[in-house]
Amino acid sequence: MSDIANVDKKTYDYLMEEPPERWARSCSPQRRYDMLTTNIVESMNSVQLEARELPILRMMDFIQVKLQHWFYEKRNKAEGTFYDVSCWVEEELKNRIDLAFTLNVFPVDSWRSRVEEEGITFLVDLNKRTCDCFQFQLDELPCIHAIAAIEKRNIKKSDFCSHWYLKESWLKTYERQIHPVGHTDSWIVPESVKSQIVKPPDFKVPPGRRQKKRHIPATEPSKITFKCGRCRRIGHNRTACIYSPALHPFSRKHREE
Repeated sequence: MSDIANVDKKTYDYLMEEPPERWARSCSPQRRYDMLTTNIVESMNSVQLEARELPILRMMDFIQVKLQHWFYEKRNKAEGTFYDVSCWVEEELKNRIDLAFTLNVFPVDSWRSRVEEEGITFLVDLNKRTCDCFQFQLDELPCIHAIAAIEKRNIKKSDFCSHWYLKESWLKTYERQIHPVGHTDSWIVPESVKSQIVKPPDFKVPPGRRQKKRHIPATEPSKITFKCGRCRRIGHNRTACIYSPALHPFSRKHREE
């Protein structure tokens, strides 16, 4: 941050308008991944890949229509659910229930329980929303040990989820509407905006074909699967093949088998 301040003080002041725990992973008291691992800019670039070739006004119309459709669909889905939490959280809790039924629960008091899983004991405190496996604290969702303790007491699992997972938060995310801007003749533009002269950016186009796909970092696992042209198996190529060659579908030996 000191280096940023030395280079550009305005950028430093802009970043420090919000607490560092909101935008710096190292300062965050909670886990800042698993829920959202992709930059929102990369996601939007993937959506408007073809629209970026259009003129600027047509591209803005495309973005407006896309956001309008998203907000409408998400808002209707949130209003139509009968759960106290979002659909994703409800499905996640259902998947954990099957594993929770196989655990042994020994209540300690009104809130704490001792849960055994394959010979390992975990202490669950529903009042503090903690578990010795730490998944309860990191995800802010009941882990399988907490779900086992909750089911033992016949209480609602949604009461122990973070408020960010509740239906009310889901609805509040998409409560606003994306309105169309209308035709340019109907715009009311202030004189202070009309008087401004906007020049094109001072940008030099680099040589070569323009890249459209994002750069894949080295830390991201590759989705490319290799198929051997010799044995037709997946996971290696002809050079590293140790299997017998695959039979040709029209060979005599293949027909005899």
